[in-house]
Amino acid sequence: MENKTYRFFKYFFIVSTLVFFILILYGVIARDIWAEGSVILSVYWGVFTFIDIYFIFFVFYFWIVYREKSILWSVVWFPLIMGGGALTIALYCFIALATSKGDMRKVLLGRRL
Repeated sequence: MENKTYRFFKYFFIVSTLVFFILILYGVIARDIWAEGSVILSVYWGVFTFIDIYFIFFVFYFWIVYREKSILWSVVWFPLIMGGGALTIALYCFIALATSKGDMRKVLLGRRL
């Protein structure tokens, strides 16, 4: 059974997924990603931020590998996380919550339960 906190997180992650999707779509349509990306990567803090973000993506991905039943799904999620970033992470969290039937242990541990 879903409690209020569980439901809050489920809504939080679906809204986050939609917001990230809209932001990415707007960025791709309205901005020149190559020109702006080269500016970001030309400064130390821009490079450091990318290293920081991708470290976090790897940490999150290792959690996916830990909790997934299927090695194939673990492999499929890797390029999605590395390419989709926070959008994909929010989507994965929503899916984990939506398929766990209100059991937070199942959200966190997946197949390890």
